[in-house]
Amino acid sequence: MSKKQIIFVSAVALIWSPFLVKKLISGNTILHEKITWMGAAIFVYFFSVSGMMFNIIRKMPLFLRDKRDPSKMLFFYHGSGIQLGVEGFSVGFLYTIVGLLLAFLTHGLVKVRNRSLQRWLMMSILFVLFWAVQKVVLLGNWKSGYRIHGYWPSSWR
Repeated sequence: MSKKQIIFVSAVALIWSPFLVKKLISGNTILHEKITWMGAAIFVYFFSVSGMMFNIIRKMPLFLRDKRDPSKMLFFYHGSGIQLGVEGFSVGFLYTIVGLLLAFLTHGLVKVRNRSLQRWLMMSILFVLFWAVQKVVLLGNWKSGYRIHGYWPSSWR
């Protein structure tokens, strides 16, 4: 930056600082709003479960071209050696849906007064939760070849 630019930025910062201090003291900033922190928490959760750090560190592409047909794109790669970016985004999105719906079940659904609406919402949300978890498990089975099965003790049969 040139000397004139530094002087200009410093002058703007000095002029703006009293207004910033007034807003901070009154508690009227975006950092004081609950929705900002909820959005940041959801973003951090999505970033964590989507494997984004894996994609950044390993420089994984979002998708690949199909070797058999170059006009097609591969968004999911079969095998455990590689994870494409879209794969991580889709799993992260499904996990985020599960987390948000579970939070709504535990904190929001109890505030619904109508019992029949409450039951209908509960069943609908449980159906979506089951569907999302099933898709994640099926993707894991497809990629790794391992099958998940329930354990039944022999005395229960």
